Amino acid sequence: MKTSHSSIYYPSKYTHNVCESMKVHVQIKQNPLELRAETLYEMAARINKKRSFLFVSKVLGKHIPITPQVPLIASALLAAIYYEGKVAKQMPGKDQLIEAIRDGSTKKLQTAYSIVQKLRCQLDEPVIFIGFAETATALGHGVFDCFSNAVYIHSTREMLADQEVTLYFEEEHSHASDQRCYAPEHFLKNDKPICLVDDEITTGNTALNIIASIQKRFPREEYTILSLLDWRSEEDQQRLREFEKSHGIRITTYAILTGTIQVEGTPNLTESSDIVGESLSVVPSFERISLQSLPVPLPHFIYSSIDSFGFKKGPYYSALTGRFGISSANKQDVEAYCRSVGEYLEKYRTGKRTLCLGTGEFMHIPMKTAVYMGEGVSFHSTTRSPIFPIDQEGYPIKDRLAFESPDDPATMNYAYNVSGMKYDEVFLFFERPMDDKRLEPILRQFKGLPAIHIVDFT
Repeated sequence: MKTSHSSIYYPSKYTHNVCESMKVHVQIKQNPLELRAETLYEMAARINKKRSFLFVSKVLGKHIPITPQVPLIASALLAAIYYEGKVAKQMPGKDQLIEAIRDGSTKKLQTAYSIVQKLRCQLDEPVIFIGFAETATALGHGVFDCFSNAVYIHSTREMLADQEVTLYFEEEHSHASDQRCYAPEHFLKNDKPICLVDDEITTGNTALNIIASIQKRFPREEYTILSLLDWRSEEDQQRLREFEKSHGIRITTYAILTGTIQVEGTPNLTESSDIVGESLSVVPSFERISLQSLPVPLPHFIYSSIDSFGFKKGPYYSALTGRFGISSANKQDVEAYCRSVGEYLEKYRTGKRTLCLGTGEFMHIPMKTAVYMGEGVSFHSTTRSPIFPIDQEGYPIKDRLAFESPDDPATMNYAYNVSGMKYDEVFLFFERPMDDKRLEPILRQFKGLPAIHIVDFT
């Protein structure tokens, strides 16, 4: 894939040639941090009839491996844009955070992350941050972490047994469109402003869907939509303004890059069936690492989920991910726990190139844990999003592992850019314990790695 651009600063025009048969034209209109577009994303072809392209983020820690500090610093920069828009003050250390993302060196990333750890920004009034599953669960948590008077909730695509859904809405362009919130009502039964956090806004429909859902049960006057990328058209923005009027609310939007896109053509590619692993193939050996002996325990809830086959799985979920709501008072609990786990897991490392892989919505705690596991660590997460892999220069997704999700065998999961990275080992991070049978599909995909470590966090 080739990309041409007229200038490294906004306003800039980019044309992304994807798979030789599709072009995505990008016009950047606002770039408040003056970051180059190629620092933030690359373009790939998506296997989705509703939307055939994907902005593959280079700062999110989802689809492609990156240094684990990067997405936490990017979250802080998104928080800075929100903070400065609300209180008209510059976030402390913002310039160093920007430079770390631009430069990418280990030294500057470590310095920037030390700034992020100390952030305690005070807003004029408490705010509720909501991150969208599955891609923005860690991004939303990272934004929330920067404030001293906030709460955080993330939506989920999982269905819990015997638990009432607090909110339900749809993400229309997604493969898994159903979104639920299970946070107790007291987190939302108030008039506090809500800030919705997503990695990318294309039409804004998902945000409007959740706002409509909130307004039915927990009405309020003020919302903010916060994203890394905002590609809404003038028609989309007009629809938001009409939505504001019809619901009697105020919606403000902020993003690191704002612009418009035009798409020509479709990917000229044929999707082949993924081999999930033959039943007779040998499952590679692996090591389970127990965290039960750590001095800092991870609080948990005893809830069970129900998969697509009606199978009930339980019983533990972490109490510090945001799925059931957390407050700013929990920040030090998360930090202390992740530091403790990271330093403990570093002792199990056997090589210099280590992959730490979060699973699905379970991203923020694994990401923060990976920060403390030493040098030579890359982080990203499994995903439900199917992307065309093409092993050619300039295309972001070189290879793909495909497997049945350990949480729900009816759901395909993917991990990208693993095979070609020549890792010495992989740490697979799970929020809940997985039995050996459900681990087999993903383990078969990692059979070429010298060492496989399974870490259950509850």
